[in-house]
Amino acid sequence: MSQTSPRPWAGGNSAYGPHAQLWMPKLTSIQQDIDVWPQMDAFFSRLGGQAGLIRIGDASRLIPQYNRERQATTSVWSDGTMFTDGTGFVDGLIPPTCHVLAAASRGATSIVLGGLPASLVPALRRGDLFEIRPNGIPADFPHLYQVMVNGPTNADGETGVEIRPPLRADIAAGDQVVLDHPTSVFHLIDDSQAEMEINAPITANFGFSLIEAIERI
Repeated sequence: MSQTSPRPWAGGNSAYGPHAQLWMPKLTSIQQDIDVWPQMDAFFSRLGGQAGLIRIGDASRLIPQYNRERQATTSVWSDGTMFTDGTGFVDGLIPPTCHVLAAASRGATSIVLGGLPASLVPALRRGDLFEIRPNGIPADFPHLYQVMVNGPTNADGETGVEIRPPLRADIAAGDQVVLDHPTSVFHLIDDSQAEMEINAPITANFGFSLIEAIERI
């Protein structure tokens, strides 16, 4: 979209352009009973339609593909003991977070990551999602990305990956990269979303569609 084109779902004009818009979740709930639907109705009412923001992840891609195919193993301290709660170190999986290795500018379509297991082919795979959190703090704008090509790691646990959409903000070396349960920032596409069909007094049905809050970029 150009800088002057209106945003079709939220009104107004786009702040920057062009945009690569990827994430538009649409969710339909199962039938909710009286113990749940009044609280959910209050949650969506408090959002104020398009005015409020929701942080949500892709329920089908909460962890990297590498981890979905494997089971973790447990290791212990060098003297054979475990932690006081009886647990040990988790091995064999990609960690839940890693870090940006080299700074990159807004609009970049590839980044370099560190802090992954060494010599994995591949570590991150095409279709994996990750979220960037500057200084370890969740951004108040969409910072969710998809891996476009497989990313093997070198002997130091480093890899470079192509991403989409292009970086939505500058990133610095050391910024946190969330691999487990990455999220983005959304709002409802219009004020009519999540209106409930209530079968009084027991059950209710509803659904809603979201779009990334790219106006915050």
